[in-house]
Amino acid sequence: MKIECMRCTTDEDFARASLFMLENRHDFHRSFTVVDAIGLLYSYTSQGHLIQVRDVGGRVIGVLAYYHGTPEKEFKDKEVAFADMAIADRAHRKTKLFVQGLRFWVNEIVNEHPEVEELRLAALQENGYLCRLYSKFSEMSYTREGALGPEIVFCVKVNKIMAILKKFDKV
Repeated sequence: MKIECMRCTTDEDFARASLFMLENRHDFHRSFTVVDAIGLLYSYTSQGHLIQVRDVGGRVIGVLAYYHGTPEKEFKDKEVAFADMAIADRAHRKTKLFVQGLRFWVNEIVNEHPEVEELRLAALQENGYLCRLYSKFSEMSYTREGALGPEIVFCVKVNKIMAILKKFDKV
């Protein structure tokens, strides 16, 4: 499947990614409300970054949000990139899409934030699928109380994830 990953930079980009997130908010969590989504979107657009994934027709099929630094440390820990929201259209949830999106994010970090040494990804503790997926390439580091319940934060060094992703080039 051919996809295009791109950082949201224009009003149109933000609108398309936001609409996707609003329409698919229950895939993030069943109790996630429109107000929750709007608050989170405001946080990402004002303090973080949004990446959208589009299919060949230009339709948004996934969104990843990340911060350069962590909210807990008021974004002063610039050696960390922290992703705590990722949603993919159910019809497109496959390993290939995940790997392509992860590769784009890692390259985005390396190119735009070269001081980042560690990537962190948060998953709701109750989301067994996502926790198992993240544990395949990162280490469980700590838990935190998120807005929707307990979250597990997974960590991986940038050079380690780059080496893991390089193996997929051979496939």
